[in-house]
Amino acid sequence: MTNRGPEVRSYEDPLTYLPRKPIQEFSRGGTIYDPQQPSDHVYVVILGRVKITNIAEDGCQTIGRLVCAEGLFGESCLIGSTPRSETAIALDNVTVMAWSAAEIELQIEREPRLGIALSQHLVLQCIELQDRIESMAVHKTPERVMLALLQLGADLGSPMADGAIRVPSLTHHTIAGYVGTSREIVTFQMNRLRRLSLIRYSRKYIDIYPQAIRETLRQQGVTVPPGVRELTQQVGG
Repeated sequence: MTNRGPEVRSYEDPLTYLPRKPIQEFSRGGTIYDPQQPSDHVYVVILGRVKITNIAEDGCQTIGRLVCAEGLFGESCLIGSTPRSETAIALDNVTVMAWSAAEIELQIEREPRLGIALSQHLVLQCIELQDRIESMAVHKTPERVMLALLQLGADLGSPMADGAIRVPSLTHHTIAGYVGTSREIVTFQMNRLRRLSLIRYSRKYIDIYPQAIRETLRQQGVTVPPGVRELTQQVGG
C-alpha cells in the first residue's frame, strides 16, 4: 500500500490478490455512496482522494479517513446487512476500481491470502482510528492538530528535498472534520504553526515538517503514536 514503512510492508497487500476491474470516475465533490444509497462494493483509489465521513446518532458528522491512491475504502460492505452510516465523497476528480462483496468472497475462496491481507488492512485501520480517538480524548486542540497533520502527512504526503512532507491542498474545513473541531480553530492553529515554521501552506499544498513537529510534541510531553512515528520517519526523513 502507499507510503507504508518497513514495519507495515511485512503485511500482505490486498491489491496483489484482486483482479483488475473497469475504471469508474467521480467528479470532485461527487458522492460515491452514502447511508441512503449504501454500497455493496470495496473500492481502491487509482487517482485522486476520497473523504470517508460517518454520522453519529446525535447527527454529528466526522471524517473517518482520507484515502489516496492505492488506498481501499468501502470495506464495511463485507460485514453484512448491518446499517451503515458511512459516506464516501470525492475530494478531487477521482478514478476507482470496485469489487462487489460477492466477488471479494469468491476471490478469497480462490486465494485465501486475500482474506488474510484484508484482515491485516482492517486491523491497521482500527489502530489508526484508535490513536485518533485517544488523541481527541487526551490532548488539547493544538496537540491534536499537530498529531492530525502528522497522520495526514503519513497517509497522503510525498517527501520533499528539505525534509517536509507535501500534502495536496486540504481545506481548513476538511482538516477540522478530521481533528474533530471547528474550522475557525483549525485556521488559528494553522496560522500559529506556520509562524513557528512547523508548516507552510498555500492554496495548492501543505508542507509539514515532521521532525520539527515531533520535537515540539516531545517537549510538551506528548507521545506520537508508533504507527504515525514510523510512517512520518519513512516519508519525511
